[in-house]
This record gives sequence, C-alpha cells and structure tokens, in this order.
Amino acid sequence: MMRDIITKLELLTESTGLAGRKPGDTFRDSKGNEIKFSNLQFFPNSGKFDPKQLEVALKQLSKKNIQWLNAKSGRTGGFGIASFEGPDGTIYFGRYLESIKPNFTDNYIPNNIGDYKFAGKAAAKAQAGLSPQDLLTKKDNLTSKEIVKQLSTKLGTDNPLYLVAYKIAKGESLPIQFPKPEGVSFSAFSDYFCEILQPMALQNGQYSGNAGEAAEIFLDGDFSDTLISFDTAKTAGLSDSIMTNSSGKFVKVSTKGGKGAEASSKNLLDSVDELRNTPAGQKLIKKYKKEIDLLNDVKNAGQANAPLLLGEKFSIIDSKEADKVRELKSLGPINLKNIGKLKLGKNLEKLANSRTTKTPDSVNLYYHLIAAIAHNAAAKVNEETNFSKAASDILNNGALVQVYTKARESQDNWILEDFNTVYPGDSIKGVYLSAQKNYSSTDIKGNFTFKIDKGTGVTKDTDEPESNVDTAPSVELSKAAKSIIEPKRKIKAEPKVEPNVGRAKRKK
Repeated sequence: MMRDIITKLELLTESTGLAGRKPGDTFRDSKGNEIKFSNLQFFPNSGKFDPKQLEVALKQLSKKNIQWLNAKSGRTGGFGIASFEGPDGTIYFGRYLESIKPNFTDNYIPNNIGDYKFAGKAAAKAQAGLSPQDLLTKKDNLTSKEIVKQLSTKLGTDNPLYLVAYKIAKGESLPIQFPKPEGVSFSAFSDYFCEILQPMALQNGQYSGNAGEAAEIFLDGDFSDTLISFDTAKTAGLSDSIMTNSSGKFVKVSTKGGKGAEASSKNLLDSVDELRNTPAGQKLIKKYKKEIDLLNDVKNAGQANAPLLLGEKFSIIDSKEADKVRELKSLGPINLKNIGKLKLGKNLEKLANSRTTKTPDSVNLYYHLIAAIAHNAAAKVNEETNFSKAASDILNNGALVQVYTKARESQDNWILEDFNTVYPGDSIKGVYLSAQKNYSSTDIKGNFTFKIDKGTGVTKDTDEPESNVDTAPSVELSKAAKSIIEPKRKIKAEPKVEPNVGRAKRKK
C-alpha cells in the first residue's frame, strides 16, 4: 500500500491525541497488557470554570477513582476524562486543561496514558524504528552507497539488517539469507525496512515483474543511474520513495500493504500530468476528460467553495442558495430550532436539519451547511458518475511501480526471496470522493479528499459528528457529567435571531 499517506493520516490523527481516538482503539503497556478506548468527555463543554465551579465539578467526580495524568494548577479551568475498558472493568484517566476549546479535537490529551501507549499502525511503525524516516538522516537524492553508509552508522555493521542492505547495494542475487535480527519483528522488517531496500534493488535489477517497462517509459532507460529520495516532500504523491534520473525524470515506488489510503485532487492531477508522457496515457486523458475537468474544478474552487460548486452541479442547491450559505459566514452560533427565522428556504433548512450535530443549540450554520452539502455532493459523485473507475485508471497508469516483498522466516534465519514489481498498477480498485476528513459542523480543514480502495474496501463516509469519540458515554460518567454541565444556574433566554443573514445581532 502507499504507506506514506497512510502513516501521515494516522500520525495526523495521533497528533490530536485522545480526541482523535475511536471506541475500541487499543492501548498497550510495556508488559503487553491491553485496554480499549471507550470515550472522552470535556468539562465544561467549552470555555472554562471559575475556581469555585472547578472544585464543585471535581467533587462530583471524586468517587470515580480517576487516575490524573498531571497536576492541577492555578491556571486550570477545565479537564478531560477518558474511559477505557480493561480486564477488570472501566478505568478512568483525567487530565487538567487551562480551558476547553469549542472544536473537540483541538483539546489535546497525549496518547500516552501512564504506561499505556496507543497501539495503532502508525504508532507501531514509529516504535519499530525501521522506516527511512527513522534510520536515515539525509533522505534526499541518495545513492545506494550513501544509504548503506548511513545504515552502518545507525545500526552498526554487525547488525543483520545492515548486512542484507549491504548485499542489496552490492547487487548480490536474491534470495539472500541472513540471521534473524534481535528484537525485530518479521512484519516490521518486511513492511518498513524493505521500503529502504526496494529502490536499491530496482537500481541493481534485483527484482521480478515488469518495473522495467515503467523505467523505459518514464526514465527513457532503466533505474541504474537514478538517485533515491525518501523525503516526504517528494514522496507525498502516494508513494514510499521516488527514483529520479539526471534529466529530472522520475518513477515513484509504492510498497504493498495496508488497507487504504487517501489522496488529494493535487495527487490525482499530478498523475494526469504523468500520463501525458505516454500514448496510452494520452488516450486515458481523452477518455476521462469529464472526470479530469471535475478534479480541476474541485481544486480551483478551493476548500470553502468546492462543496457549493458541486452542490450546484448535482442539483443539491441552486446558485441563490449557494450565495445564502456564503452570507452565513458572518452569523454567530444559533439554535437549530430557530433556523426558520432566517428565511433560508425549505431546501437549506432540510439540509441543515438532516445533518447530525453534538451541539444543536449552538451551531455555526455556515460550517454546518457547507458540511451537509459536501457530504451529499460526495455521495452524488460516487454513485452517479464514472469518477471511481476514471481515477483508478489514472493512478494505476501513472509513473508508479508497485513492489511486493516476498520473504520468509525460519527459527534462526530470515530469507529475502524476491521483490516482485507490477506496472501498470492493478491494486487500486476504486477511488471515492470523501468529505469526511475536512468538512464538519465546526470547521473546514481542507478540500475534498479521495479514499482509495486497494481491494479490501474503504470506510464509508457518514454524515455524523466528526469527533471520533463515542457519542454515548458510560452511564456512570454520564450521570456525573449531567450534574456538572447542568449545575443550578440561571439560564439566559435564547437570543432572538433576526432574518437579515450576515447582520444577525445578539442581545448583550
């Protein structure tokens, strides 16, 4: 699979900490014990408590046996409580925060919970420490000799992994047998370390399959005089490494593995440009002109306007409704119950009410409607057009070689048997427009992305709140939460919403 994109997306999710976790995510301690993430709640929902309110809130939860991950300070104005399911029942962890940000995922609690660490794929890769990013200081424009020299410094020349890399760089024929490295899993070797070995093997012809066809088309020769780059700035186009010759021509290398990836419109349009170099590619460009035009439209419209453009194109909204949505950008949060007062029309009201939100009494209607339109537009594109097949053919026929590692293990030795290559690619079975990652009721984080199916399917987009947490907290914590979130206090009347969109005023 195209591991760099998978890893980046997973690490992006991990960078949000516990706010990016999903129910059922596994955390593992140093002894191998596991607990499963259940849910996360923040107190208050948004903003901060004053000191007295904070003490009252903490007192309400004092019987929950919460394990606090940090100390309370004079600046503490809120906290998060995460619950996990372990072999002995529910475990609660808490972290004090200065305040609670309105956007759920902006509230950062690290994925390290005491001795427990998140056991996701990207985390496992980082812990394995065998990727190019882990082992190479210089990652750009490398010869095989330069790669091996860096590995000798990082691993030591007595390390079996250095030995197999050295033999690949020398051009030794496969299969290569070497001693089982101490403390390294076989899957970590084949999945991560072989990302380093594969382009070196291509340079020396130590592969089977038809990668040579890609070299003839895109490099005007073979791989022998190329330089190898693992720099993420260069490999972000759905590949793990890139091999560039002295004329600046290149072929990307993609390691097999994983379940799915995501691409941007730029990734796909870059592949369109690659196809212009081949007669077969030019035929595909002509065949899929309509789909390529759609890609350009999405890219050029920008992240805020792309949903509106597609919304009009697929009759989800009309141009006047698109303008009304744009005018909502200056409107403050409202209660969805009051949407009728804005006189937006039945269609926009229906779109707004069809989308689930965790805070219906305080909705940013601009983001909320953009998200609703984006999700509907993605569904229309995927269900009513030929986009999926078009994008699949474009990616499979670009300057991308798939490499499959064939290796086996015995009790004391591992055997690297072959690097099998495939061009044109055939692993991409479908490409689907997705609004899931970047369009939510609280924010716009980017343009549409494209989910890629490599034969195992992709997660279906849902028009649900993008909080990545369980929307049904445990009963015990839920009861305590209610008493904290709804203390005895005076409730201000809901401000009147004036129908003049863009100039709505609040009572002070």
